[in-house]
Amino acid sequence: MTRLLSIEDLAVATGSGRPLVRGVSLTLRAGRILALLGESGCGKSLSLLGALDALPPGLRRMGGVVALDGRPCAGRELRGGIVATVLQNPREAFNPLLTLRAHARETLEVRKAEADARLASALAEVGLDDPAVPGLLPGEMSGGMLQRAMIALALIREAPFLIADEPTTDLDPVARARLMDLLAGLRARRGLGMLLVTHDLGVAARLADEVAVMQGGRIVETAPTARLFAAPAHRHTRDLLAAHAMLCADDRPPAKTATVGAVA
Repeated sequence: MTRLLSIEDLAVATGSGRPLVRGVSLTLRAGRILALLGESGCGKSLSLLGALDALPPGLRRMGGVVALDGRPCAGRELRGGIVATVLQNPREAFNPLLTLRAHARETLEVRKAEADARLASALAEVGLDDPAVPGLLPGEMSGGMLQRAMIALALIREAPFLIADEPTTDLDPVARARLMDLLAGLRARRGLGMLLVTHDLGVAARLADEVAVMQGGRIVETAPTARLFAAPAHRHTRDLLAAHAMLCADDRPPAKTATVGAVA
């Protein structure tokens, strides 16, 4: 049976009741990637934190149902074992005083030898197979290494779903491409269902099977990726695509022009 994780009519508000996220509905399916796309500040991260009952102080979930395979459940039941999360800033996710090996032993309630073996296997899968890596502190790793290490820690719990919040932010182009290849490979090998939270249309186009577009705390359009990019239905989606096309055009190197009178 294909596993399903659904979020229906999610709402998040401030303590005073001011709405920040309203009526958000998303469905994750095993083996498929859903991109939640929108500009910074539109409510993407708040939506996933609200669904997992992990909102920061001062915010509260006002409504909505989260269900696993049709069974309603609390977000805290899903964290870790069912839904693994990769955060936007990996340095904030690690205790700077603990090695990667110590993080894995804290994550897994198993014997140290088993935790170490599972960590080594997961690190190899994400391309960090240097035997010295488990003994490194977070401050001894680059941003790209920390992103991969965070994914490895998510994998050792063998959760069927993965939420990645802006995973390519602050990565150089090479590290960004490698991370996208890694996520695509994990989906293919492990059949993970993924929610990819991003403002980067290139990442969504490269990885996602389906895209949900968010504006002002609401989902304004959901469609298969190819259809959304070819024929966006909502004005905000069209604006995002136009802005992306303009940025891509600006990034192109200037065309070479022949110099009059130049000698061949």
